[in-house]
Amino acid sequence: MRNTWLIVKREYLARVRTRSFVVLTLLLPGIAAAAFIVPLKIATMKSGRRTPHLVVVTSVPQLGELVRSQLLAQDQSNADDDDDTAAETKENAAPKYVIDLDTDSTDAERNSLRRKIASGAIDGYIWLSADGIAQRKAVYSSGNATDFLDKSDLSRALVRAFAEQQLTTRGVSPGQTAELFKPVKLDIVRVQNGLESKSSGGMFLLIFGMVMLLYMAVLFYGISVMRSVLEEKNTRIMEVLLSSTTPTELMTGKLLGVGAVGLTQMAIWMAMAGTLALPSLAAYPSLSDIHLSPLTLGAFVIFFLLGYLLYSTIYAGVGAMSTTEQEGQQLQIVVVLPLVAAVFMLGPIIRAPDSPIAIWTSMFPFFSPLLMYARIAVQPPPLWQIGLSLALLLGTIAILIALCARIYRVGVLMYGKRPNLPEIVKWLKYAKT
Repeated sequence: MRNTWLIVKREYLARVRTRSFVVLTLLLPGIAAAAFIVPLKIATMKSGRRTPHLVVVTSVPQLGELVRSQLLAQDQSNADDDDDTAAETKENAAPKYVIDLDTDSTDAERNSLRRKIASGAIDGYIWLSADGIAQRKAVYSSGNATDFLDKSDLSRALVRAFAEQQLTTRGVSPGQTAELFKPVKLDIVRVQNGLESKSSGGMFLLIFGMVMLLYMAVLFYGISVMRSVLEEKNTRIMEVLLSSTTPTELMTGKLLGVGAVGLTQMAIWMAMAGTLALPSLAAYPSLSDIHLSPLTLGAFVIFFLLGYLLYSTIYAGVGAMSTTEQEGQQLQIVVVLPLVAAVFMLGPIIRAPDSPIAIWTSMFPFFSPLLMYARIAVQPPPLWQIGLSLALLLGTIAILIALCARIYRVGVLMYGKRPNLPEIVKWLKYAKT
């Protein structure tokens, strides 16, 4: 036990004292924040280009005017969706399009509009012929197939314009039509433990971000264990260490030491995130609805530790079997596959945390560090499911430690050739820890 503690201390201090640890710990939250904030800022900034110029062509002026007004109203309707940001959006709002109405729907006019697109005089036109109106069909032409005009925006505008025209012909006044199409504001309320709290898209992003942080942490520190084993093996430091300790003590100390480094780093990141979040909460009151319960935070620590122990144990075995880092990278693909599969299943799990597939996949030990945590964060499952998942995870970790310790005992002293499967089976059979 004393030797294990010494190895834990050595692994921990050797890593936290490095310049790379300090730089990564301080810079990574800033890089992550920039990766999230900068695209949002760019998306909301004025691009500097002129306002797109469109032409709505139809022989029915009333319908053309309705399409024009609906397209111009797109930004306003989006701003009204959020009361907290509506005022700011309206204040900074600028016309999204310049839209002209053209009642000449002849072929000559269509050719003229094509030439204007080619010369840059206009950016595109919406063609509503008489036959198209009868068939509820429109044509949008522009110089760029992936341009500024979102197809969904145009489709919504056309659907509403056609509907308003039909209602008007049936005697419904414009005021009544506007009232019929007035958007319904929907508040999402989350009920947990008999208490209601307002839910938002920000909560979904926060949960998804926490799960991805868990994924990256487990993967990053597992790879660190593998590289540490390979480094000590290739520099023959391993032979010196084994002269005063057992392979099991060495592997256990390495796992615990690197895991402690991971906990330290994430504690610092969470403290920094909490500190930086305070100004955002003051500036945007709607973000105050986003919070993590003590259960969610506690589960994060538990599933990080167990997920790290599960995968880093395998990584330690991979490092012991490999002779070079290139060989280790080839073997680690097999280790990473379950984690990648769990990430792909996150969407369905978050949308339906109580579905049968969510329940059984979150019980599978190689998926549970991510999927069971996601279920706890979204909607805590029954305690027996959490307990069963933890029991299966702990049992799998115990079995893997026993198996990988045998591989570790023999593999760390093997050089020159990567063992094949029959040789590994012999190690598992004859090595005694």
